[in-house]
Amino acid sequence: MATIKLQAAPREVFGKRVKTLREAGLIPAEIYGRKTESQSIQIPVKDLHRALDQAGGTNLIAVEVGKQKAIPALARNIQYSILKQNLLHVDFYAVVMDETVNVNVPIYVIGESDLIKQEGGTLVTGINELEIEALPGNLPESIEVDISGIEGFSKSISVSDLTLPEDIIVHSSPESMVAVIQPPRLIEEEEEDILDEEGLEVSAEVPTIGDEQEQEEE
Repeated sequence: MATIKLQAAPREVFGKRVKTLREAGLIPAEIYGRKTESQSIQIPVKDLHRALDQAGGTNLIAVEVGKQKAIPALARNIQYSILKQNLLHVDFYAVVMDETVNVNVPIYVIGESDLIKQEGGTLVTGINELEIEALPGNLPESIEVDISGIEGFSKSISVSDLTLPEDIIVHSSPESMVAVIQPPRLIEEEEEDILDEEGLEVSAEVPTIGDEQEQEEE
């Protein structure tokens, strides 16, 4: 697993004055942990974007505050502005390398299936993240799920079917569906059922001409 270095400085600007900090190209942040005293810090926005892009949700970031020793940490609670999606604030959780942490790891579906290419099936995905527990140095960047092994329509891949290293504890429900390939006929029937239900609902709400005349006479 790669470790990304990130230089930070102690922060002395708080409250409403933080706006001026952001205007100067610095992002307010906090770093804390079970064995690390909480510190308010500031980081150049370009350096922070680079580190977050490289780290994803599971790679460790070595945060160097001033001349202090680098602190291995995970980025958490990343805040963005609603309209422009500008970076506003980041929390860094300082890990202890011999203690496990809980994280959500992204799931990526890979591979090809003849059920899709030759028989017209459609891939339906379920959860896109897996909640796991592991030592900080053993956290995977992502989990790949190969659909080429699906042997038949409607036979799903669930969390319990995933093969993971023994040092990773999975907290997601074993029954949670990850991927399934549905036959084309089933999908068409579901769409027809939806249309039929919607048609019934609409026709039930539209009054007849006779009803409208009776209402006007009343």
